[in-house]
Amino acid sequence: MAVMQKTAIQMPEKGTYQWQLFNYWSDEYRQTRADHSAYIALNFAGALDVCRAKVQTLLQHHHQHASDAAQGPRHHKAIARLQNTLSGAALAYESSFQHH
Repeated sequence: MAVMQKTAIQMPEKGTYQWQLFNYWSDEYRQTRADHSAYIALNFAGALDVCRAKVQTLLQHHHQHASDAAQGPRHHKAIARLQNTLSGAALAYESSFQHH
């Protein structure tokens, strides 16, 4: 039976610039993996459907009041914020797939 030779990853010397980079990217990797797992867990738990429904309800509410002369601009800003939040979440999720 052949024994596979394992070569240890050489860690950069603590405190050096290389060490800081290594630390940053290993944390980044752990974080994206955790985000990805959290998304899958939330999805299976059905929590995302509830979030989507809530966001849609909020968007509808703001769209209904967007034509109001006095409050219109405030509702347009709220719509933009909700859309940015949604696209930010979608982009983060999409990018987590590209990391794997």
